[in-house]
Amino acid sequence: MAEVVGSVGLTSVVLGEGVMGEARGAGRPVPVGVGEELDGLEEVLGLGPGSGADVGSGGDGELWGMFRRFVLPAMWDFHPPGGGVDGVPPGVDELISFARFWGPDLVVWDPCFPSAAVAARVVGAAHARLLWGLDYWGWVTDRVNAVGGGVVNPLARVVGPLAERYGVDVDDELLLGQWTIDPVPAAMRLPTPVTVVPVRWTPFTGAGVLPSWLRRPADRPRVALSLGTSVREFFRDGEEFIAAVLAGVADLDVEVVATLDRSQTEGIKVPDNVRTVDYIPLTQLLPSCSAVIHHGGMGTFGVAAALRVPQLITDADLRIGVRHDDGSETFFHAKHMDAGPTSEYVLSRGAGLVLDPVGGSPGELGRRVGRVLEEPAFREGAGRIHDELLATPSPADIVPLLERLSAHHKGRD
Repeated sequence: MAEVVGSVGLTSVVLGEGVMGEARGAGRPVPVGVGEELDGLEEVLGLGPGSGADVGSGGDGELWGMFRRFVLPAMWDFHPPGGGVDGVPPGVDELISFARFWGPDLVVWDPCFPSAAVAARVVGAAHARLLWGLDYWGWVTDRVNAVGGGVVNPLARVVGPLAERYGVDVDDELLLGQWTIDPVPAAMRLPTPVTVVPVRWTPFTGAGVLPSWLRRPADRPRVALSLGTSVREFFRDGEEFIAAVLAGVADLDVEVVATLDRSQTEGIKVPDNVRTVDYIPLTQLLPSCSAVIHHGGMGTFGVAAALRVPQLITDADLRIGVRHDDGSETFFHAKHMDAGPTSEYVLSRGAGLVLDPVGGSPGELGRRVGRVLEEPAFREGAGRIHDELLATPSPADIVPLLERLSAHHKGRD
């Protein structure tokens, strides 16, 4: 329920991951009444059909779609809507009880779990969000505040019942933290009203026993293919997508290591130059790779950036299906929520290319992979991203600033 961490001169606690167990996330059924409320807000914000809001290339319509389709459902996993004052998510009362007992100076919380902000305010601790991607929460809050006129922020709907239960006011500071620790490169951030403490993205993708083949130097360029665990969880009928990627690399003189399990390759011809593995930590795989093909997730992007590996990002709308508890499924088309921003950033730094496994031919996919491997400019671009990463303060570097901010904000509420 809580992980206690220490830093010099500062007692802190990180709260808010895994309180309710397995999350269901994107595509879960929209609670009764919530869909209509979001439709109305969409119209008020000028993001609905016919509003002219751009739904592609990172336009406002696309950002709203990501927030509505991915961010809010992830929050509902921890804060089921419609529960009322007494409908407290499991574990939250215990979390607040623990905070009262331990008396943290600082609570650092996941943006999908604002219950931790309520806990901080109850005990008078300073509190800050720790982002793991673009700040859709801050972006939506800024749009709602710009409209004014009593428009209710959907984030307030999420945390409102718990805040009322503990006598806590719902305001922007409760929803967005007193400040935000942001590992996203500055050039990728959305415009938001928050105070940002930049921090270097420090990748950690787990550990495991290195397979014997990975302990030997590759005899030809090695390319990683990682579509993320989210693809395994959410994609349905994704065979065409995966088959296109594999066909694109089949004729290249490379060794491809594809982190795909058996269910993802069933019925697909796997080329002789492709080695499939269920899972291997990217921090162990990518040091030996000359390029990585991935889905645009911030985690994979961050590992490649830290290791100066050129990137090929599959920035395309794909059919996503979510299986519900009753056995039914919901389908929709969307790209990964980070794919647009990461691909634009990689392109702007000359560190890679975009792949379209849905609309592009296998030959074109192969040519793009070949270019990234053969043209030195892409390795130089990956070096530029790495240099920008190193220019950002490390987690250890920001501790003195967190101490000062915590001292300033503690007990202010």
